[in-house]
Amino acid sequence: MMKIAVRGEGSTDIGSLHNGCLDKGPMIILIEKLECFNRMLSNIGFEDGLDINDFVEWIYIHKTEIADAEQSRRSIVLRGKKEHRDSYSDLSVLKGFYDNSEAFAHIAKNAEADLAVFFVDTDRDWCEDRYNQVKAGLIKHGFEQTGIPMIPVKISESWLMCCLSDYQNCPKHENATTDKTSPHYPKNMCENSGHTRDEIAESCDPNRIDMPSFNRFRDDFKIAINSLMRYKIC
Repeated sequence: MMKIAVRGEGSTDIGSLHNGCLDKGPMIILIEKLECFNRMLSNIGFEDGLDINDFVEWIYIHKTEIADAEQSRRSIVLRGKKEHRDSYSDLSVLKGFYDNSEAFAHIAKNAEADLAVFFVDTDRDWCEDRYNQVKAGLIKHGFEQTGIPMIPVKISESWLMCCLSDYQNCPKHENATTDKTSPHYPKNMCENSGHTRDEIAESCDPNRIDMPSFNRFRDDFKIAINSLMRYKIC
């Protein structure tokens, strides 16, 4: 069975746990529709008609669980930062989301995850530091190739808006307003579309999404799958 650890923020992105079972949110729905994901399934024996849950276990790690682990591991994390200073000339990499990502990767490693997907949105324009912080934390516990930052710009609904707009001019959604009272705010546009976020994701073909933040995630996902399978399938 393939084990995929994922950092969750809530039901409107990764999903939520109910009685220990994950109700998959729109971001996981999109992942499971990626061509690379389905090639991986095919390679481990999955066929139509079988239960995908017999082949893939999603290990949902909520951000609050990670924050608790981060506090208890702070001295270890600080030592890890000192080690990383030899590898990273830009110390901003060791701030922000590094601690959070490192704690997540530690939990994922203990859970024997094969892949580690760290979801967080930017709430702003693309920030290279945030990507590097997340990636450095994943690398700290062995997820150098199999650790995947999943960072929508500015929020996950920006990706869903690409689906709603029939994949036309998708990069513009990364420049959407951050004014939460505006009808053009992506969350409001999704809510006013007449469809739930899950429904939008279910009807979406993520292989057609063409926008910088999603393309980077999809490329990293391909690298992770190819590394895990030990040969290029994507």
